Amino acid sequence: MKNRLVRKSNFLIEASYKLSAVEQKIVLILASMIKPDDQEFKKYTFQLKNVFHFLGLNSKNAYAYMKEITKSLLGKVFTIQLSDSLLQTHWISSAHYHEGKGTVEFCFDPQLKPFLLQLKERFTTFKLREVVQFKSSFTIRMYELLKQYEKIGNRTFDVQALRNLLGIEDLQYRLYADFKKRVILVAQEELSEKSDISFSFEEMKIGHAIGKIKFIISTKLREQPAIPDILPSDFPFPKNMKSAEILENPELLKLFETIPGEFRKKESVRKAVISAFEQHGFDLVMRNIVYANEKSNAVKPGMNSGKGSNYRVYLSKALEGDFGLPYKEDKEVKEKAAEDARREAQKEATARKQKLEQAQNEKENHERARVFQKSLSTEALEHLREEAIFRLDPKHQEMVRKKAVGSELMLKVMMDKISLERMKIS
Repeated sequence: MKNRLVRKSNFLIEASYKLSAVEQKIVLILASMIKPDDQEFKKYTFQLKNVFHFLGLNSKNAYAYMKEITKSLLGKVFTIQLSDSLLQTHWISSAHYHEGKGTVEFCFDPQLKPFLLQLKERFTTFKLREVVQFKSSFTIRMYELLKQYEKIGNRTFDVQALRNLLGIEDLQYRLYADFKKRVILVAQEELSEKSDISFSFEEMKIGHAIGKIKFIISTKLREQPAIPDILPSDFPFPKNMKSAEILENPELLKLFETIPGEFRKKESVRKAVISAFEQHGFDLVMRNIVYANEKSNAVKPGMNSGKGSNYRVYLSKALEGDFGLPYKEDKEVKEKAAEDARREAQKEATARKQKLEQAQNEKENHERARVFQKSLSTEALEHLREEAIFRLDPKHQEMVRKKAVGSELMLKVMMDKISLERMKIS
């Protein structure tokens, strides 16, 4: 769990909210369960005992404690400032407890989809392990806000703006000295001891008071992480690509995960994938891996009768000639045609349904009007007829007086309309 990556839109990092340290960690654990290619939120489930062990919490009253946390999360609204609008939303929309299984199932609020799914630009990535060890809720937020600017190397905040981002209330740490001691210095110490970044800061006066703070951000060298099964320790990495870089590259990891397990371990396959990735990028490599997975006899015996089953050769040729591109385009055309046909069929079915419903409503209204008119006296019925004639436009009134073809039907429709109006009033 600790090696999972958290990806958050910068809009979400810049949001104004206040959560406890445990609440933030729960949200971050859930965010780390989202995969880069997920297009929709899923139901995210975890074992309570595993999460409490991971967070170093007492698990004796895990259910009761977690229920209080989720109840608090469900009730907290926070604000995201967008380019041209302001969004107020919740972190999670539900928490479903399965006490017999010792699990809890979470659903993110759907409004958060643009800020956690399919992120292509303006987002920040960090390892879950970097934040779960912090004790202060402010340290977690400071880490995200500074991690966002790590490559730039510095970030300046207005003091009041920083207080707002950290969710500090007006009466909390009103004196700058208290704010500095309880928030800034605590975060500085925790980041220095436990995370992959640290900071120093410069205070800037506006008038006689400290109005701005400039944070100078430093990246700390960490021990090289253990290489997972998909990248064995004896794998010869390219000279310009270190193992840590591969581990921290979600696109490259996704490519390795897409390769069938028995071929993923072959050095020749890995070299081919990394070389193509460096030269051509993610999209080309991914579409040719998919092509090889679906067309190679090595993966699906019998797909190409009479041809060999060497997955590396098949994949290498696909990468070299980009055979996956026309295959992907043809597949997309077929899928689009199928989707268009489905939509057209759905559209026609909806139109038929609406037509049937309209006919049924007209039939029911006609029957109701008939019953109403039948209850009227001869004199009242005559008055209804006169009102109906009056409501017709002059051209149709003339047709009724001349008893033209179709005039009685027009008159009947108008009488039914007036009858239904009177029934509603009564």
